[in-house]
Amino acid sequence: MPGRDRPPVVLLAGIRWDFLWQRHQTLAALFARAGYPTVFVETTGLRNPRPGSGFLRKAASRLRRAARRPRGPSGGGPAVYPPLVAPPTLRAFRALNRRVFVPRAAREILALCGAPPVVIAYPPTQTTLDLVSALRPRLVLYDCSEEYAGMPGVPGDIEETEGRLLRRADLVCCTSEPLLERVRRVRPDAFLSGPGVDLGLFEPLSRKPFPGRVRTVGYFGHLSRERTDFAALRAISAAGFRVRLVGGLGEVDPSFLEAPGMDYRGEVPHRRLPEALAGVDALVLPYLVNRMTRGMAPAKLYECLATGRPVVGPPLPALVRLGGHVYLAGSPGEYVAVLRRLAELESEERRRARVELARRNTWERRFAELEAALWSRL
Repeated sequence: MPGRDRPPVVLLAGIRWDFLWQRHQTLAALFARAGYPTVFVETTGLRNPRPGSGFLRKAASRLRRAARRPRGPSGGGPAVYPPLVAPPTLRAFRALNRRVFVPRAAREILALCGAPPVVIAYPPTQTTLDLVSALRPRLVLYDCSEEYAGMPGVPGDIEETEGRLLRRADLVCCTSEPLLERVRRVRPDAFLSGPGVDLGLFEPLSRKPFPGRVRTVGYFGHLSRERTDFAALRAISAAGFRVRLVGGLGEVDPSFLEAPGMDYRGEVPHRRLPEALAGVDALVLPYLVNRMTRGMAPAKLYECLATGRPVVGPPLPALVRLGGHVYLAGSPGEYVAVLRRLAELESEERRRARVELARRNTWERRFAELEAALWSRL
């Protein structure tokens, strides 16, 4: 805000800085760009690692990251702080965090801030609550972006700890209307702050007209057993479409990529996504519909729409409410049927409407709304 001293901002993220670019990194980068000394605190964990899930590799990576000397904000970007903590699951882990790891992390984060910070919190775990308490923040915003209680392996009291965070926060926002409806039972003052888009990055793809027939179908994002409808992707590939996948594989069976027509490009930096999507005729959002996903608004939603390409996705409430800007498919066969019919369904008016909707949902607009809400309480 012009003419005001900007307080430090500490973002307690649910992901690593170098993970697939999401809301957490975008907001941290925007706060830093706007002149707020910003610290991006990487994930403090949500569940115990599963056996056979690369536990030793992940533990070694966390230790290496935590051993790095944290540095303050520089070059217009946020400081990235990799905390060393135990998972927020077992009682013994929580005691260790509260007595040893959280006090150390809070001291180092406050040393980077230099003043009482504004805290933006994500995973509503006991670790997050302990950190919020230890940081003694000037203001707390809970940015509710997930249906955490629907995730496998989360702490059994996640609903209780989320309730405590909801009551502790000075401000609460939600990334989708289904989440907002649930949260307003506890916080009637909660407000909507959905996903956004860097329009300048994705809109250039919309200049290429729809080819009239779909040959290559694209998806960019993290593939996971809990969220991804692999049956839909297999059906699209089996129907003769080329399926271009861009993003991380998680714990996906590598044989999935050996199916005819699968074109896996791996992970790419966010700024290179348009290059990786060049030549794609349509995009899909192949999410499973379950307790975890029903409340979500896909982070890449407006990025897909900004390309102007037709988008096909499941009947998640957040997509159903878009009024026809996304083609809905309730089964693998329906994905195939819609993709085959796009030649008759698509029009220039539909393309322009998608891009216009994306234009009304830029990250700059989202950031301005959040910044105004914060200053209303500072």
